[in-house]
Order: sequence, then structure tokens, then C-alpha cells
Amino acid sequence: MGSASPIPVSEWTSHAGGSLGTGVLMRLRDDGDAVEHADGKALLVSWDSVARLTSNELRCIGLPDAAPYTFEVTTNGAILDDDFRVHYGFIQKGRRVLGVQRIGAWLNATNQDYVLLEPLHAIAVAIDEFNQAEERDLESRMLRWAQIAEMLPEEAIVADDELRSLRIAVASSFRLSPFANDDGELDFDPVVGRRETRVTDAGEAEQEFVSGLPGARQADFARRFRALSRVKHRYAVGGGAYVVLTPDVETALVAVRRAQAGTAAERRDFVQNVSGYLRNALETARRQSSDDGPTDDSVEIDLDRVFSDEGLSERVKGIGLWEEKPLPWIQRAAEPWLPPEAVGLRIGDQVVQLSEKELAVLHERIKTAIERGTATAQVRDGVKIPANAEALKAVEKLQRGLNTVETGKSVEPDSGKAADEDRDGTEGDDQVLLVIDNLETIEFRRERRQRRSGIDGATPALRTRLLPHQEKALTWLRHHWDAGSWGALLADDMGLGKTLAALAFLSSLRTHAREQGLTPRPMLVVAPTGLLRNWQDEHSKHMSGVGLGIALEAHGNTLRSLKKPTPFSRGGELTIGQPLLDIDALNNAGWVLTTYETLRDYQHSFGRVRWRAGVFDEAQKIKNPGIRVTEAALAMDIDFALLMTGTPVENRPADIWSILDRAEPGSFGTLRDFSSRYEQDTAETSTLVELHRALTEPTAPTAPALMLRRLKEDHIPHLPEKYLHRRVIDMPRRQADEYAKVVLGSRREHSVLQALHRLRSISLHPLAPGEAGLDQYIRESARLSETFTILEEIAEREEKALLFVESREMQNFLIVALRRRFPLSDDVLVINGAVSGGTRKARVDVFQRRQGFDVMILSPRAGGVGLTLTAANHVIHLSRWWNPAVEDQCTDRVFRIGQRQTVHVYLPLARHPRFGEYSFDLKLDSLMDRKRAMNRQVLAPAGATGGDVQELYRSTMTEVSVEQMTGS
Repeated sequence: MGSASPIPVSEWTSHAGGSLGTGVLMRLRDDGDAVEHADGKALLVSWDSVARLTSNELRCIGLPDAAPYTFEVTTNGAILDDDFRVHYGFIQKGRRVLGVQRIGAWLNATNQDYVLLEPLHAIAVAIDEFNQAEERDLESRMLRWAQIAEMLPEEAIVADDELRSLRIAVASSFRLSPFANDDGELDFDPVVGRRETRVTDAGEAEQEFVSGLPGARQADFARRFRALSRVKHRYAVGGGAYVVLTPDVETALVAVRRAQAGTAAERRDFVQNVSGYLRNALETARRQSSDDGPTDDSVEIDLDRVFSDEGLSERVKGIGLWEEKPLPWIQRAAEPWLPPEAVGLRIGDQVVQLSEKELAVLHERIKTAIERGTATAQVRDGVKIPANAEALKAVEKLQRGLNTVETGKSVEPDSGKAADEDRDGTEGDDQVLLVIDNLETIEFRRERRQRRSGIDGATPALRTRLLPHQEKALTWLRHHWDAGSWGALLADDMGLGKTLAALAFLSSLRTHAREQGLTPRPMLVVAPTGLLRNWQDEHSKHMSGVGLGIALEAHGNTLRSLKKPTPFSRGGELTIGQPLLDIDALNNAGWVLTTYETLRDYQHSFGRVRWRAGVFDEAQKIKNPGIRVTEAALAMDIDFALLMTGTPVENRPADIWSILDRAEPGSFGTLRDFSSRYEQDTAETSTLVELHRALTEPTAPTAPALMLRRLKEDHIPHLPEKYLHRRVIDMPRRQADEYAKVVLGSRREHSVLQALHRLRSISLHPLAPGEAGLDQYIRESARLSETFTILEEIAEREEKALLFVESREMQNFLIVALRRRFPLSDDVLVINGAVSGGTRKARVDVFQRRQGFDVMILSPRAGGVGLTLTAANHVIHLSRWWNPAVEDQCTDRVFRIGQRQTVHVYLPLARHPRFGEYSFDLKLDSLMDRKRAMNRQVLAPAGATGGDVQELYRSTMTEVSVEQMTGS
């Protein structure tokens, strides 16, 4: 190093004689490729490390130049011969170099020293090991030669013609390819290949399955594999190509071959629990091998190395039968806590509204029809339903839903199990992606990842200028991306433009990926059906150029064009446990739009796509842990998950846990601990303040808050004024009499819920539509008569109104009544749960264009989200939803960006002339007002608890004196 005496390694960098070579040596030491000698004055570098140096690094540390030779491979004999050997040599300018000696990576040829760099050094070592190997059977030779052949560079020369034409695929992994056989039954073939390491956009290493054979050769292998009852070590697949199985793959394929030869039921069982069958086969083989010598039982069987569920998220632990998860430590709020006046039963494309009494009658009619062997049962005149076990179960499920809440308690269906609220029918045989959950213990957590910087400079392709609060949301999301977050929760109030902010962020990601030369990947948007058209419209309105690229709608009827040609005659993805959609089409799309239900039903397809980002709009759809739609969302392989909802807590604090578990798994502990910490007493605001703080403060020094939540009154300076009008009206005599009968007879004739339901129904109207003439029917209801008075005032001003009412029967009445009472030039537009997404959008467009006075009728749930109806500036809540957050969403259809008129919100409230402040409408309004204030301050649950039900019952029933009830 330029000194008469050795210098300690620790002083090399500071010594005056230091050079670029010193930096190379220090890097080798720091990377673990070199170690200090015991005397501390020298570095010991392995031959492998020397071979990995560059030509420039060799010169810097004074080593010889890289060998300037072409690699040549020769053999003696054929690979089928027991004495087969492989030799290597070197060629320069077309002539063999003679007298070459190699020691490690050091070459001496013609009295000149060189360094043999990778991969030639590794190949030379591998050939030496090949010739020295003790195993001389043909399969071992083929395996070893195949490994060498994969290492050979393109310019290497293989002198042996037979060896050069030999193609050996080493099957160190495999996956299954399902199909329907000639009998229309589920069958499958193994696809052999290997697991390869590739570097992600972030510079991380990950494994992926690579098929070892082209399509035609794979078909040959499948035929030869199936033709023999016994699994062989190797298979000739034509054209000089062979498949050689590694020992573990051979063992696993014995189980596959046995299942292939089984019955249709046995094959289905195998597909539904592939991992279980294969693990058992490998463990059995390990136990049997212990008879021949000791085995290391501490080494866990690496099934993922042998069997590949290609492209699945690291959170997916396998594919298997769905099982409900008991969650005994949380109390589920039964929703809605006031039963609806009717429920819907889907019959083909028609939804039939049924009362609780009609459900009971229909249940008996179906049972009777089944007993008699009749094909159908009559719901009502002209409407029939198939009489079978599935229909009976559907009716029973609806009946359970109407009787969920018991007096004074919040309970859930099915004895404390997680109710799959989003799915009808029987799902006992569903084959799903099994996720690693964090319900009782933290089983899955993701550390922050390194990402390429520069997203701040990636300009989104927007033609619309973002408002200041939207710009802040975009900056917040970019900060999350740079900080290596896996997700975030955008919980802005309705009407702040979350969709536009999300589109801007997705566009920034697309620009960033293109500028950085990253692998193109699609974006995923999951939303309720009614909102998907809104996403398309917002994209068309605000994005410039191609925006996010080609949009692929993967839901509804569009799924037909996405399904791969398949002879399967029955069963969807959840039946066969395999993807049915064209995954290449999903991968090649710019962005994909789908629904939560489609994501659940086609999770095997969506789960095999690597999404650069995924947006879950109205993310409260996955608020319930342990149900299919939630776990399908958790199973998706998404680089960054953006969850959006204006109501992150609807019924209980634990609503937000599942959302957080998708955004940053493990960040808020287990569900058990979360529930214990935040749900013991939600009346205590201290715990809710603590939760709010934990969500809205930075989660790490370099990361922003996990949740961003703003109220539109604070961030939209140009919003018009909004006035709330409580219009309290005394009930007319018949309505008051019917109401008093329920209060008087409640203890004798009704349960708590039945009594409250009756009061709620009568407070809207004591009669069913059609039991009186139109004008008389309006007069018989305090709320209805006041609603028409309000509408007359709006009509005089030639403005527009939204009328929210839940009852389908009342909606039908209003369609007729409005046309008769007001000079409307066109039909009354209605949006409820029976209106498809495309029709919703068309009706919104028509309403927005119409001039003069107009009224649109909407149901609170179906019409309360995803619609912009700023042509109206009046909102009438004819019937109240149980959740003030839902009611606010309804109001936000008009009170949002784009509204230029003063907004008026009307609450017609029916007051009993004798009971006064104890009337149902007034007590419910007071309860909702308190819940609304708490929810806006600290994310307190907006939904009602069992205590709220009891309070409402007590204040409308038991606190009314006997004298008041009897009128004495």
C-alpha cells in the first residue's frame, strides 16, 4: 500500500497512500465478501468474491485483467453412458488455448495471469463438481447438466452435437392447470417449471413461477404423465427434450397422479385442499426416509418452493374451503336496529318487497309446495317462486334478519359467528383464497418498503385544477408512497372530491412509473355498482390525454368477454377454486373497475394480478372482519391500497379495524385487542379521542398520518349556506289514535322492536297506500301533508327537491301523487335499490338537465351515495334512516362542490298531540342529533347500540304516564 511496513486495515482509508482500490476493498469488507486477517493488517477475499468484481475494480486493486477467452464445453461419451464426463476449455481467435491452469478464479495461460469472472468461474466450478459427483445415475447426470446448461452464456461453445441439442427442463416446482374432461367433470394437469428470483421496481427480490416447457412440450408431458400409473424420475417430451423431476416434486406429483386417477368427488376434494394433500405427502416421505438414516425434523417443509400458487399475495396462505370465523370478543351491532317496513326477495331480475307477515306466509307456502312436490309457490297474485331448499333458506335468512336484535342487547346472527352480510345463498363448499389474519394474534405485518423517489415531480395528467384541500390530499398520498407505506385511509367528508384526488394520485403513479422505466402494472378500483359509472365520468371530465390508460370494466355483463374459453358447464371460481377470467387482459389494462361482489366471486383471477395501486371506494363495505368480501380484499396483491370512505365508523369502533388491516396490516394490533381497548364503553369519549388521535397523527417520523379526514364546511370556502328546517306537525286524529293504541298495548302485545317498528311506521302513515283517496291519504299523515306543503313552497320558487323515503309502497304512491298535485312536464324520476347503475346515471343526467320545479324520489341507502345532484337545492327526509351518517350522505347529494344555491334541508316530524316531546319522531331526532355530533368530533359510532334502542323504547313507551296514554 505504498509503505515500508504493513498498515492496519482500520487505517487504510485515512492513509495518504489510499486510492480507489482502497474503496473497493472496503466495500468488499463491508458487504461481507472479505474478512480481516487475524493480525488486522490484511483482507482475505474469497475466489467467488474476486470473480464478481468488474474489470475496472480488478485494475484498481492491482489484480490481472479478466480472461479474454470464449468458453468451450466438450464431453467424452454420451450422457446415457455411466462414464460420461464434461470438460471445459478456452478459445481465443478461433483457436484452443493450451496449457491453461486454474486455481479458483485465477487463470494462467501462456505465462500470462488472468482472472476468470462470473459466470464462467461458477460454470467451471459446477463442471468440476459434476465430474466428481458420487451419484452416477442418469437422472442425477441430467439434473446436474441442466443446471450447468442454464448457466452457459450465449457465446459459449458446446462442441458435442448431441449435448448441444439436448434440452433438459429441471422441474423444481409445479402448479396445477384445471380443465373439464370429456364428462364435464373437474380435472387437472401439472405444469412443471421452477421458481425464479426477480427484482421488483423497488429493488426487492421476489420469487415467481416460470414454466419449464413451451406449450406443445407441456402438453406432451401432461399426456405422458397421465398415461403411466407410476410417476417417473424423467420424461422424454419429444424434440430431444426431457423433464427431470427433483425428489420433492416427484413426491408431490405422486399425490397429484393419485388424485387424477380418482373419482370426480376425489379430484374436487384434492383441488379444494391442494396444499394439505401435498404437505401430507412430503411429510410422509420424510418419515419413511428416516428408516434409511437420520433426518432433520427441525427443517420445515418448504411447500411454496415445490408447489406454486402463481402470482398470489404474500398474505395468501393457500386455497381452501371457506370457514366462518367465530369472533366472540366483539359485539356486532345488528343493523338496521329498526327493522325496515319490508325486505326484498330477488326472483330472477325482479326484486319483490315483502313484509314480515308476508315472509311468514311465504315460508309456509314453500314448505307445503315442497312436501306436495309442486314446482313453485305463489308469493302474491302473479308472482311465483321456485319451491326448493334454496328458496326456503333464502326466506329463513330474511326472517332471521328481521329478528336479529333482542331486548336490550346487540347480537349478531348465527350464534356469534361473523355474518356474511354481503352474500345470499349457501356457500359451504366455496373455495377461497385463505388469508393470514390478525384477529387474535398478529400473524401478518408489513414493514415499510423502499421505493424509487421522484413521485413529487410526477405531474398527473389533469385538465382540472385541484382545489387546495384536494392538492393537500394528493401531497399526503405522495408522502405515503415515498415513505414506503402499503396503504392509507382518505376519510374526507362527502362532497370534498375524494374521487378526483384519488384519480390525480393514480395518474401521478402512472407518470412516475413511466419516467422511472418501471414495469407497467394496472390500477384497480373497487366500488359499489352504482359508483362505477361515476368513476368513468370523473375520469373523462378531469383527466387529459389517455389519463390512466385503457379502462377495463370487470363486472356485470362485461365479465362474459373476460372469461377464458372453457368447457366448464357448471360452477364458478369459488366452486372450482381456480381463475376463470383472462388474467392477461387484466394485466394489460391501464385500470380496472369492479365491484366488491365481483372481487369476492372472482378472487382467484383478481388475486393473480400484481396491482400497482388499488382503490377501495366506500371502504366501509369491508368493515366486517371474517366475511368473504373483506377477506377477498385482503387477499389482493396491491403495492399501495387507498381506502376511501366518508363514514369510517358506522356502528362500532371496530368497523375501522378491518379497513386499517387492509391499509397497514398489524399497525393497530389484533382485532381482539382493538375491541378490548376501544369498545368497552363508547359513551366514554376519552377512548374515542385516543383512537382519533392515533389515526390522525403521524405514524412514524418519516410517514404521515394513516388517516386524513376533513369536513367540507372547513375546506370549501365557496359552499353556499345550508339551513336545517325542523317542521314539527301534530298528527291528525286517525294517526294519533293508531299511535296511542301501540303505546297502550306495547307491554302486552309487542316486543321492543315490534313496538318501535310500529311507532316508526305509523309516524309516517297509519294506512297503507290505496286504503284512502289521494287527497285524504295525504291528510291522514302529519309528515306527508307537511311534505306536500314544503313542495308547494319549492314549486313557487321553481327550484328542485330530493325526496328521501325508504318504503317502496310510499315511493309508488308519491310517483302518482306528485304528478297529480304539481304541473310536472315529465315522469317523476326514482332511484332505489332496484335501479341499475347505468339507469341511475341516466336518470341523474336527466334530472340535472331539466328546467324549473322538479322532484326526484330516492331511497336513503341506494340514493345516498355516489350521486351528484346539485341541480336541486332542497332535501326532504320524509322517512328517517337509523344512522345519521347515512342521512348526511343523502343531504350531501346537493351540498357539495358545484352547488351554487342556498341549500335547505327539511325534517318533517310527526308529534302526538298528547304525548308531545315523547313522540317517536322527536325522540329519534334527538338521539340522531347527539350521535351525529359525536361522530363528527371523534369518529364515535353513528349507528345505534342496544342501549340506544332501550333508550328510545323507554322514552317513547315507559316514560309516558298511564294518564297520558288513557287521556284521563
